[in-house]
Parts: sequence; C-alpha cells; structure tokens
Amino acid sequence: MTRRFRSGGSSGSGGDYSKPSTHKFSRVVEYFESRVKSWARSPRLHQRLDDFGIPSPDSQNLLHEFTQRVQRGELSTPEIREKYYLDRLSKNTADLPIGTLADRVYTNVLFSWATDPANRQFLDTIISPSTLDSIENLVTAVDASYPAENFQLARRMRRKVIMHVGPTNSGKTYNALRALAAARVGIYAGPLRLLAHEIWERLNLGQILPLGAENEPTEDLVDDTIDVGDGKPAVHKNGDPRYARLCNLITGEEQKFVSDLAPLTSATVEMISFHQKYDVAVVDEVQMLADEYRGGGWTNAILGIAAKELHLCGEETAVPIVEAMLKGTGDELIVNRYQRLAPLSIEPHSLRGDLSKIRKGDCMVTFSRKGVFGLKRKVEEVTGLRCAVVYGRLPPEVRNSQAALFNDQDSGYDVLIGSDAIGMGLNLKIKRVILESVDKFDGVQERPLSLSQTKQIAGRAGRYGAHKDGDENVGLVATVREQDMPFLRRAIAAPFEPLKAARQNPTLASWQEAATALPPGASFRTMIDVHRFCARTNPIFEFCEINNIDTISEFVDTYASDFTTAEKFTIVMAPIPWRDRRLIEVIGDFMTKYREKFQVDLVSCLEETMYIKALRETEVKMTEGGQPKSNVQALDVLETLHKILVLYMWMSMRHPVAWSSHDDVSKLKARTEVALEWSLEGLTEAQELMGHHVGREPRKEKISFSKRRDRKIVLP
Repeated sequence: MTRRFRSGGSSGSGGDYSKPSTHKFSRVVEYFESRVKSWARSPRLHQRLDDFGIPSPDSQNLLHEFTQRVQRGELSTPEIREKYYLDRLSKNTADLPIGTLADRVYTNVLFSWATDPANRQFLDTIISPSTLDSIENLVTAVDASYPAENFQLARRMRRKVIMHVGPTNSGKTYNALRALAAARVGIYAGPLRLLAHEIWERLNLGQILPLGAENEPTEDLVDDTIDVGDGKPAVHKNGDPRYARLCNLITGEEQKFVSDLAPLTSATVEMISFHQKYDVAVVDEVQMLADEYRGGGWTNAILGIAAKELHLCGEETAVPIVEAMLKGTGDELIVNRYQRLAPLSIEPHSLRGDLSKIRKGDCMVTFSRKGVFGLKRKVEEVTGLRCAVVYGRLPPEVRNSQAALFNDQDSGYDVLIGSDAIGMGLNLKIKRVILESVDKFDGVQERPLSLSQTKQIAGRAGRYGAHKDGDENVGLVATVREQDMPFLRRAIAAPFEPLKAARQNPTLASWQEAATALPPGASFRTMIDVHRFCARTNPIFEFCEINNIDTISEFVDTYASDFTTAEKFTIVMAPIPWRDRRLIEVIGDFMTKYREKFQVDLVSCLEETMYIKALRETEVKMTEGGQPKSNVQALDVLETLHKILVLYMWMSMRHPVAWSSHDDVSKLKARTEVALEWSLEGLTEAQELMGHHVGREPRKEKISFSKRRDRKIVLP
C-alpha cells in the first residue's frame, strides 16, 4: 500500500496528533488546579529555582501569584491550555512516574507564564526586572520549539520521504537499499555498528543489486539481516564487480575510508553529516525515534538529512509521528506498507515448564544476563543440545560470532539463548521463539512487555529464505509457562499502537547558552535540569532521558568541573555504561589524565589493572589447548575491558590528539573479542553455572564520588 501527501501547515505544528479527548482533559484540568499548591511548596522546587539563579523573595512572589491564578482556573482556558501545552499532563507513560511528569509540566508552565509578554507589566510590580530578565534568558537559551529549523540545508530542499513500514521479515529494506546502491551520492544510517559494517561491506563488494539493474537469475542469495522482499536475488554472497560501489564506513568507534572520493557512506545514525547533500539516504529502524535515550539521533536524521530522496525503514508505529514531524517542511511523504513474507504461527500450547521440549532451531528469550546463563545450563543439561548465547552486554562482534555458530548446522550449537538483544541487527535462522517470561524488569519493577517489543522479538522466528533443509518456512512462537500464552496471543493479534512522541536532544548551542544564562559555578545537574524543566518544546517532541543522571552529574562535577561546555557535552553523549562501577573508576582516571596532561595513554591507565591481567590469563589458557574452561566472573571482567576500549576509541574519534592510542586500542579490542568468544565456549563446563535460580540481575549499589578531583571514586 502506498500513501502520498504533500506536507503543509505551520512548521512543526503536529496538527491534532497529541491532543487528548475532552473527557481526558477535564481530568487533567482537575489535577492541574488541585495539586498546584502542594507542588509550589515542594522543597525540591525551591532548591531548583535557587539553582537557576532566582532569588528567594522573587521565587516566593512568583509561585504565590502563579498558584492563585491556577486555582482560579485562569490557566485552564482552551486558549491558555494550547498556549502553554497543558495537555502534557495527559501523556503519563509507564517509564515516567506521574510525580516526575507533573513536576516538569508545572515548572515548564510556570516559566512559560512568567515569560509571556502579556504578563510582563503585572509581574514587573511584584518581581525585580533583573529576575524576569534572567528567567527570559534561561527560557530563550534552551528553547527547542522548532527543531526542524536547526537543519537549514535540508529546509532549503523539497525532499521526497519514502517510508517502508512493516513487521520483521517483510522485505521493507529491500528497495531502499537498492535505491542507495544506484545513487550517485548516498548514505545508509543504522542503529548498530555491525549493521553499518555489513552494508558497507556489501556495497563495496557489489552484493546489492542497484535499482534499475538487470535482475539475473541466480542461486547466490545471501541470508543476512537485509529483508529481501519477494526473495529475488538482490543481495548476493560473492558480489558482482559491475555493481561494486566505493563506500566509506563511519561509526562512533571506527572509520574505514576506502577512498576520499567514495560516493557512498555507511554510518551509525549518530554519525550522520548534516552539512552534505545526498541523492539518496536510508535510515533504518525509524521507530527508534521514540527511544527514550537514543531517539534524538533518529529525529535529527528525519528532519536534518539533506537528501533528495530519504528512505525510512521500520515499524508501522512510526507513520503518524513522522507525518506530524514533516508538516510544514515542504517535504513529500510516501508510505509503502509491507506484509510479513513467512507466516508467524502461535503454538497451541506452551512448553508447560518442560525444557526437554526444546528442539534444534529454537531460540529461548529471557531478560537478564543471569537468566541467559541459567537457561543455557538448564537446556544443555536437560536436552544435550549446546546453546549459543546473545545478550546486551556482549560486544557486537561476539554477538555476531555466536549468531554464526547458531546458524551453522554443522557447528554443534543447535539452540540460541538470548535477551531482547536478538530483536535487532542479527542474522538468525530461528525456527521457533520461546519467551521465558512476558515481563521485564525495568530497573524499578517487573512490567509486561510492550506490544512493539513482543512483536519484534516474536517476529525473529521463521526468517524468509533462512531454512534450506526442506522444513516449512513458518515462524513459531510460544512461552515456557502456560499462563503467559494468553498475553502472547493478544500481543501478536493486536494492532500496532502509534508512537506517542519523537525524542530530541538538546543541541550543543543550547548547552553553551544555558551555561552563560545560569549563575557562575552552576553544577552540571543544574544545566541538565534547566533543559528538562524550562525548555519550550513542540507538543509532538520530548527531550531524551539521561540514564543514571545523578551518577553522570556527580561524575562531571567531580572530574570535569573545569572542562569546557563542549567537553562536558561529549561526556554525556559518550557510550559509558554508568551502572558499571569498575568501568567508571577507569573513566575517572582517564579524565584526570586528560585534565592534567591533555594526554590519555591507555597503557599507563590499564597496565596494572585486573582487566589486562584477566586478558593475559585467558590468553595463556587458550595456548594450553584442551577443552575451554571459563567462569562468569572472568567473562564479566573481559566484558568490562571491552567497554573501556570501545569508549577509548569513541573518544579518540573526537579528540585524536589527546586520545592518541587508537591503533593500540584497536588491536587490544580484537584480542579481547577472541578471549570473550573462547570464554563463552568454556561456560558450558563452568562450575559457576551450577546454581538453579534464574532471575533478574541484583540491583546495583549507588556509586558515590569523592568531592576532591585528585582522588578516585569511592565505591561502597
């Protein structure tokens, strides 16, 4: 199905996309008017206003007048409601507690009301003009009302935006990649480094048939992560020199330049250049624009890529929000819808807790690293089948190797145990997906999987063209427990729910302007809060969340308080797993050396640490031969080492002079990946996996920091 429209209306208006029903809004008004007084008394609010530089007498007067007007209903009229976007109170989501949402909305409405020119004359009588000017400067500094205007090169074009939407295994990327292969100048942007690397390799080898080229009969079809539509040979194993295209690779951690004149680029979405014109651009997994942490990268790509033809591939859920985003840009939107090629069937019954029913080609999905290892041990013990594993903490390269073991019928690995990391970017020949649970721990409590999560995980079963042993190409899905089957049936049958909002990131310019508008010496947490609480945003957008905000803020104030705003911004954007206490200890050493010497030598930072010791010990064991033997603790240390190395490479891409050990780190990273693969192979025999409990990871203890910059992190 194809749908076309020419966007129009006011720039970024979003139409009525996010307006709640009249009944729902009446409840919002009741909540808004009845809770304002208790909110205005909150000590946290008063501390925040003080941090923003608003003197206590002025904040008291401002809050008193604001509270009175809210309680009288003066800020609940239809006109004011739309002006200050009060509807946000109706957008409570599972990942944002109502108290947090209400605090943000109240504070934002307060600042919008205080900077409204219609109120200035009166407010001048109760608040000092200098305070009102300061509030105005803050709001102006972090204003994010028109994100599309940040991309003037794209705004000067009339782009054709083509959405390819459908479920997993529907062929939705097929024509987009062929258009890219035929483009004079083009770019692919995906969510994962391995996906970008795969497209880079295939374009250089001529493995993707350009659009318009003769589609010759061949059996040389590739089984990979590319949805190939109707199975016509558009992607070939050996490539065709006639269709080889020079393509460079740019990701957060590495660059591979085939030629300075290469017309094509394959990149991760955060590495897109918005200062270059393209004929064709392909953005993969477009539904990630709503991801609470990374969504800003996709929002920037959709609004900012200066391409004559922009292809967006992903889920149906993204269509309404993309339509709203493009209104007023002058772009043309075409929506192509695809159906699943290989049917997906729900098993009549669960395993009923009997793991002996696991068979070759099955993938069991659980939602913690501990659960992955526990299921691996149990399945191997009960069935005698060896299990490959895939989980989020595992480096992408090792995930890919584990996937290859599972896909190879002669490898001896017949079952896959994975987390929800299987849902994106891996070539997996799964015949049946089995959910160990339909609930996932979100850091606070167990919550049911979303419809989108359930559909994407289940959709990995029965990949089209993947099974060549005569079996029916039907994907099967089931659960371990019978009580979870009704949820699974409802989720698979339910229509997709449209995404609620697109995420956006504060720009570097807004960080710098906020630093100027805030009082001298303002903490990094205050810089974050002024964006979260004061920024005007379009109704269809929300700022990305910052995970582990307390840890990040304290880290920056401890180790980087005298860094430039741009350097602090880099730390926030860096791929740092802030819950890993050992890793953060090393990052603290990195930042100390950067501050003191402007030179971060990896060898001096890691030479005497447990990480290098663990790598060397593993390599010694590897040279001794025999059956690999490992343990979870050693694997955990190697995983942390890999993350340290990836972070170093990421920083060296942005500050190559100070972080100059890139080549050494690249070699060490490759050694670590080999050691990780060997360790995973040895886990089958590891004594640490003899326990029987499968559950979520233990809650991480809070990380605290020394207030002196020259001391290391103090770990509880």
